[in-house]
Amino acid sequence: MQKDCERMNVPLGEVRLGIQAREETVMEKKLGPAVDAEMPWLTDDAELAGLPAALIQQTTKSVAGRMSFALYRRHFEIIRADAPELRDLAYLLRFQVYAHEHGFEKPEDHPGDRERDQYDERSLHLLLRHRRSGIIVGTARLVLPDADDPASSFPIQTVSNHPILQDPQIASHAVEFSRLAISRERLKRCQVGFGRRATRFPELFAKQLVPYLSVGLIAGVMELAAASGFPVMFAVMEPFLVRNLNRIGIEIPLVDAPVEYHGLRVPCALPSLYDACAGIKKRDRSAWEIITNRGRTQELALIAQTRSERARRAVALASRMAKLPAPVVLRAPGAPARAKGPLNQVSAVVSRDGNRSRRRRNLCVA
Repeated sequence: MQKDCERMNVPLGEVRLGIQAREETVMEKKLGPAVDAEMPWLTDDAELAGLPAALIQQTTKSVAGRMSFALYRRHFEIIRADAPELRDLAYLLRFQVYAHEHGFEKPEDHPGDRERDQYDERSLHLLLRHRRSGIIVGTARLVLPDADDPASSFPIQTVSNHPILQDPQIASHAVEFSRLAISRERLKRCQVGFGRRATRFPELFAKQLVPYLSVGLIAGVMELAAASGFPVMFAVMEPFLVRNLNRIGIEIPLVDAPVEYHGLRVPCALPSLYDACAGIKKRDRSAWEIITNRGRTQELALIAQTRSERARRAVALASRMAKLPAPVVLRAPGAPARAKGPLNQVSAVVSRDGNRSRRRRNLCVA
C-alpha cells in the first residue's frame, strides 16, 4: 500500500485516516435501519478515484466485510421451492456448483444438467434469489425422515455410525440439512445495485458476501425445520462453515472425524434447534434477531420440541448422545479414505490442503 501511495503521490496517513473514519461510520450504523438507506460502500468515492485497483481493494476490504450482512438483507431473499419448476432451478444450480465450479461430480453422470439423488423426492428445498435481477445464486434442502425406516433416512447415516444418527427414536424427529450450494459465477452477475466497486472487483464482491449468504441459507433451513415440526437437525458440513457458525453462537457438536464426501466434510448433529437459537441470543443479540427472524425460529423450535412426549424424549436423548465419543467412520460407497485427525483439530486437518479449502469454504454442504 505504501508503494502505491508514493507512486500516486497520495499520503498514506490520509488514506488510513479515511479508512478508520469510514469503518467507524459503518459500525455506528451496523445492521440498523439506516444502513439500508445509506450505505457508504455502495457509493462512488471521490477520494479514492484514480488510485490503483490493488490499493482500492485493500482499503475497502474491511469495510465491505462489515457491511455484508446489511447487503445480504437488502439484496437477497430466501424462497421456498414448493413447485416442480422451482425445484428444477435448484437441481440446475447444484449441477453448476458441484460439476463445473468445484468438480465434485462428473457432468456425464447427470443427464439433463441436473444434479439429483434419491433423497430429493423426500426433501424440502430452498432457493436464494437476488431481488433485483431474479438470479438464483444459492440453494439448500432438508431431507425428511423415512417413516418406514428412520435409521436409514439420511445421507449422513452412510458416512457415520454414531448412535445419535442410528437411533430410530431420534431419526424420526430429525431432518438433515444438505446440498447447500452457492454459485460464485452467478453471484458475480448480481452486481446491479451494488455500486462501482462491485463492478470493478467482482471477485472481492463475491468473496465478501459468500459467508453471509451461507449463514442466511442456514437460517432459512433452521426456520423451515422448526416450522415443519422437527426439533433435531443433522448435517455433513465443511469445517470452515462449522467454525463460522460457532463464532456467531451456533454450537454444533461434531459426531465424527472429517470424511471425504463431496469434498472434506464433518458429520454434525444439532440435538435441539431451540437450544441452538438460545445460544445465539446469549452470544450476540443482533445476530440472533437476523438468524432467528426476531425470535420466530426459536418459538417454532420450542413448539416442535414440546408438541409431544416422544419429541421431548427424542431431544433429550439426542442431547445426551451428542456428547458420546465418535466411533469408527463408515465411508460412503466409492469415497476415498477419510482424513485422520481428532475432532478438536478440524482446522489442522483442513490446513493440509489450505489453498483448495480456502477457495471452497462456505460454498456447499454435502
